[in-house]
Formats: sequence, structure tokens, C-alpha cells
Amino acid sequence: MRFLLLSRDGDHPIGAELTRMGHEVVVASGPEVTAATISLVDVLVVGAEQVREKSEWFNRLRAQIRAAEVSVLGMVANLSDEEIAPLMEIGVDDYLTAPFNPVDVRARIALFERRCYAFMRRQSHEESARGEIERLAAIIQTQNDIALAGLDLDVVMRLIAERAMILCGAGGAAVGIIEGEEMYYRIATGFSKQFEGVRIPINSTMAGASVMRGEVMRTDDTERDPRVNLKVARSQKVRSMLNVPLKRDNQTVGVLSIASQVPYAFVDSDERTLELMAGLLGAAMGNAAEHAAKQALMTEVASIVTALQESQHLFDSFLNNNPALAYMKDESGRRVFVNEPFRRFFGLSPGADVSTIPDAQLMPAETVAHLQEQDEQAFKSGQPSVSESMIPTPDGEPRQFLTYRFIARDSSGRRFLGGVSFDITERKAAEEALRRSEESFRALIEGSPEAIFVHRGGPLLYVNPSACSFLRLKGNELVGRSLLDFVHPEDRAAAVGMLDGLPGRGAHRVREIRFLPPDGGVLTAEISSLRLVFAGQPATLVSARDLTERKQIQARLVVADRLASVGTLAAGVAHEINNPLAFVISNLSFLTEELHAIAGLLPPGRLDELEEVLEETNEGVNRVRLIVQDLKTFSRGDEEQPTAVDLRRVIDSALALARGELRHRATVVKEMSEVPLVEGSEARFGQVVLNLLINAAHAISAGQPDKNEIRVVLRTESNHAIIEVRDTGCGMSPEVLSRIFDPFYTTKPVGVGTGLGLSICHGIITGFGGEISATSEMGKGSVFRISLPALRQKLKAV
Repeated sequence: MRFLLLSRDGDHPIGAELTRMGHEVVVASGPEVTAATISLVDVLVVGAEQVREKSEWFNRLRAQIRAAEVSVLGMVANLSDEEIAPLMEIGVDDYLTAPFNPVDVRARIALFERRCYAFMRRQSHEESARGEIERLAAIIQTQNDIALAGLDLDVVMRLIAERAMILCGAGGAAVGIIEGEEMYYRIATGFSKQFEGVRIPINSTMAGASVMRGEVMRTDDTERDPRVNLKVARSQKVRSMLNVPLKRDNQTVGVLSIASQVPYAFVDSDERTLELMAGLLGAAMGNAAEHAAKQALMTEVASIVTALQESQHLFDSFLNNNPALAYMKDESGRRVFVNEPFRRFFGLSPGADVSTIPDAQLMPAETVAHLQEQDEQAFKSGQPSVSESMIPTPDGEPRQFLTYRFIARDSSGRRFLGGVSFDITERKAAEEALRRSEESFRALIEGSPEAIFVHRGGPLLYVNPSACSFLRLKGNELVGRSLLDFVHPEDRAAAVGMLDGLPGRGAHRVREIRFLPPDGGVLTAEISSLRLVFAGQPATLVSARDLTERKQIQARLVVADRLASVGTLAAGVAHEINNPLAFVISNLSFLTEELHAIAGLLPPGRLDELEEVLEETNEGVNRVRLIVQDLKTFSRGDEEQPTAVDLRRVIDSALALARGELRHRATVVKEMSEVPLVEGSEARFGQVVLNLLINAAHAISAGQPDKNEIRVVLRTESNHAIIEVRDTGCGMSPEVLSRIFDPFYTTKPVGVGTGLGLSICHGIITGFGGEISATSEMGKGSVFRISLPALRQKLKAV
């Protein structure tokens, strides 16, 4: 229960005891107490000394107490007649005597709780007995009370909850607000008070189900309804429940719930009433947006006017307390009624007889002619109509109005034209701003560098220019086709969950997908998707960012890093071998000289044998020296400047390094003619030729070198040096041949090849202005052809 304690002592013992009992206590000292404050409490606690003072604010308060029908608990210092008399004068329901024993306080409060509950039930039965007109009148009064309460949502929510509980005969009511995955019960009253401030997972209660589905849910008996959380219901002894979603700007933001401890407590009229109360609360929560508030008020006005058109009193009350301009005309065009907003807009005094004031006195001639034409059409058709018009204020400010016209009849059957006009000036300005915003958004999408696709689970509905550039097709060639048609077959299973944008199936995540444009090649893109409304219907937007070039750059960086490591290692190995090799060569030369010096001392034939051994040893040492020199050439860094390169030396060096891999697989044939020098890097060209030789060897099975051949050709063609590496190996299929220069593509088993060799070769050759190509035939071998332009300027030769 809620108590208002009138005391100058903020720590009054009664207030402290009530707080310990779990009641809501407001302590006030005097003049700040208003009628609105009194209407929101159940019990007023006042001392005899404050009654005796008979101050002006307390005299006003006494009238408000009677109007609000709140219970009054008095406080006296003793039981003397002089002390008790002032409290009897104001009609207290009971009183407490100092020193305010906690047991007495609790007993009095238990009594008040029973009285308040009985009062609420009596009020509920009285309201239920009234007809729909009375119920709507109560709702209209609630709307007026909301206006008096201002923008304090806690006050408005509590007012709505209490009125809903009374109108529907409920024992408890609550307002829940969605916060993340939880329902936060911001306001609760009646026996549901204990839930105020509590957070409950949305999916654990019937109220949460009502929010998630966005529909009204009613249970007549919680013990028989599987949708109900029985643990929560039984904790409050709830047997009937009614939940209505709260909506603001067409978005569900919470729930308005009422409950009863008896089964079958609510009927359809209660459901409609709670829906209306939820509409009022939603409108109050969204009043920051003027257009939404006016639309909600317009709907409310239309429903109430239709329901209350037989009651002139309620009709006038409603129309005079809303912002719409309302009027009624007879068939001669004479006004018989206008509401207060109409009078204020045109500056008419409250007592002015509007039937004697012609339209021409209120508006310009062109506006009068337009409005009279609309009025005549409504009279002739007899059907409701809606139209927009410009009506200037008396000061000449143009205002846009949306006018609803309808035909009404009195008890004698005479026809009248009713009109309700809403000021939509701000709404029209907002619509114009929205139109400009949509144009800006479309320009943003059209100019986006990312490819944008929109579909509804199948054919594409829209593509932006970047999407056309991405797949290298025109817009009319893409619209109507499925985006999956362009996805690489190996990625389609993964793409399905990403492209539909449905929750839980990859929506809002980012994933890399390969695409196959119609003109060939493979594109890698980073895609994401989301659900949205497109052309008034749900659709999926897919965004694709082209990663193809970035992937190629990353692959080259990885290879460059690996090659740098290999080059460093090769240079180190060559240096380490050079040192002992120098000693071996020097000692062999010394042994040769010494052998000739002692030739006369050796037996016949012994000298020839020793000379043959030394000659073979020198030959082996020279082969080691050449291998070391080739390793040093191969390990030169990329930072060296381009030089004039002799391709003969490049080929000889590569063949020397690959000799061990080639000799067990094929016979090597060299056809080298005179060719011009080319510009580039001897190390890089050596890397390319070595890679081609190794690939040629791997295409031939080991063990039959005399039956297979690897032919290396060097020749001149059109001022270009041509290198060809031909093999008689297994060859390649057209599918493999089309992808051999793609990064990371390989036909070798996992762990044997990286798929980067030919991609690197392609980058090296094209980087120096050359070309590399390949032809192949299954079972007959392959030919790799390198074309490098001849040197045009004099460079340092190597």
C-alpha cells in the first residue's frame, strides 16, 4: 500500500515501521501536497496538531481527501478529548496513540489493507456493471488525468495500471518494459506489488510470450493453461490473467498485465478495455515524437467519436480536450457546433455564436471555396471522406490539415456534416525530410564501393553499380537471377545460410565466399547479410567486399617472406662451404706439385694412377664450387637493381641445381642459341627456371630416364628472348591448366606442394615486363614458355 505521512519529522517512527513492513511511504510537510498526490495514495496519516493549526493549505487538503476517498489514520499524543476531537472533526477512520507501538501499527495497517481491497473490489463491480459508454468515459477521464500528470512516466504508468485494475475488476496489475532479454516490471500494484522492480527472462512467462508474438494473451484458468509459468502464478495465487503488448512507434516495448485470484475473471470487454489502456500508455511513452502522438490520438479520437456519438455531453467533453479542430454544419452550410481548439485557432471568443460567422470571415476566399466544395461532396455522397487542405491562421501562417468528414443524424433524421481536422504541418515536414533522407540513402548505396544485392530468397531484386562491376555483368543481366548461380560450387552449402539473412543461420556474420563471374576466373569476397523491408516487403540485403586483390597480395607477402628465409639460409650454407672448400682446392694443388716432384721415386705406372685420382678429385671439388656459386646467385635479395642478364648462365645454373632431381627421371636436352641480354634479376630468373625444371621432373615417374625427356630451349623471336621447358610427362587437364597460376592451387598431395610456385613465377616474369604461358595435353606432356623483351638500354651485365 501507499501511505502519505504528513509530518515535519522525516524519520517519524510510524513512517519507519511502515517502511519495514514493505509499504511505500511518502513524507510531506505541507503545501507541496496536491490533488494529484492525494489521488495516488491509499492511506493518509495525519497528526492532531496539524488539524488544529487549520492552515489554508490543510483546509484545501480536507476537500481533496473527501474527493479522493482515501482512508485517514490519525496520530494523537494521548486519549484526551481535546487531543481526539480535531481528528473526529475530519472523520478519521482510526487513530494511533503515542508512542506508536509497532504491534498497534501493524494491526491498523492490516485493517486498512482489508478496507482498501474491499473498496477496490466494490469499485470493480460498480464499473463492470456499467455499459460500454461509461467505460469509455472512464478511459477519456484517464486520458485527461494523464495530461494532468505531465511527462512523468512512472506516474502515468501507475495511473494506467490502477485504472485498468479497477475497470476490469482485477486484483493486481503491472507494467513490464523490455530490457534486453529480460522483462523489467517497472510498475506493479494490488497483490502484484511484490513484482515491482523485478526482472524476469522474457521467454519464461506468458507475459513474455505476449510480447514476443505481439498479440493479446488471456488465460481463464492458470492451472489448465500450459502457456502459464505455474511457479510464478501460484506464488501470487493467480487464476486468471490478461496480457496486452505495449507498442510505441509500431514497436513492441513492453506489456500491460492484469491478474485475478479467481478463474474466468475476465471477458472480451475487459480485453478491449485493456487494449485501449495499453494504447493510451503507448501514446504517452511515445509523445516525444509529435507525429506518432497525433496519429495515436487520431485513432483514439475516431474510435471514441464512433462509440459516443449518441452522448452529446461526452462528445463535447472529448472534442474540447484534444488538439483537433472539430465542427458540425447543417445542410445549408451553417456551423452548429465548433470545439474549443477550433475557437482558439480562429481567435473566437468562448461566447461567440459561430452560426452567424461565415467562412469568408475566417479564411481567404480560395480556401473557403475549396473547403465548401469538399463539404458539398461529402453531403452528396453520404460517405466518410478524408482530404488535405491548407488553412491559414488569423496571422496568415499557413498550416496543413488532414480533415475527416462524415455524416451524422439527430433523432429526427436531419443530416449534419461532421468534420475533424488534424494539424499535420509538422508531419508533412517530416515526410519531406524522410523523402530527402531516402534519396540520400539511395545515393549512398549507389555510390558504395561494396557490391550490394537484394533478394527475397531467390531472384535478385536490386543490385548496385559495384555489384555489376564485381560480377562483370549489367544490372538487367543480374536482376531476376539467383546470387547462388555465381557462387563457387564448393562454397554454395556455406553460402546458403549466409545469403538468406535469417536469424541463427549466419545473418550479421561475415564470411569469405568464392564467386565465379561468367567471363571466367575466381573472385574471393567477404559477405554479410541482414533482413530488412524492401519495397514494402521483407527482403535480404547481401553486401560483398572484393578480397581477390588483397588475397593475392597476402599470398605474395607470405611467399616473399619464405623465400627471404630460404635465400638467407642458402647464402649462409654457401659461405660455410666456401671456407673448407678453399683449403681442399689449395691442398689438391699442393699434392699435384709434390707428386710431380717425386715422380722419379715411384714405380712405373704408379704416377699415372695417382694423377688420375687427383684429376677426379679436382673435378668433384669444382662441381661443389659451381653448386656453391649457383646457391649464392639464387639467394640474392630483391633489393638489388635490375641488371643485364645472360639467360645462358641462368639456365646452366638452374640445371646444375636440379641435376639430382632430373637424372633419375628423364634425359635433359639443351637447345640454346645466341639470344640478346634481358633486363631483370639473374637470381629471380634462376628461381623461375629452377621451378619449371622441378615441376617437369615431378610430372615424370622416376626409374626410366632413358624413356623420358626434358628439353630446355633458348632462342630469339621478334626481339624477345624465349625460354621453353618441355617434358614428356603426364600432362594436365583443361580444368587444371586454367588455374595453374592461381595462388595456393596445387594438384599435389597435402604437405607436398603449397600451390605458390607457378603463381610466384608468373609474378616475377610479368614484373620484368615478360609473359609466361603453358600448353598441355593429357598423357603427352606440357610446354612452359617464357618471353622476355631484349635489353633496350645499356646496363651492368652479370
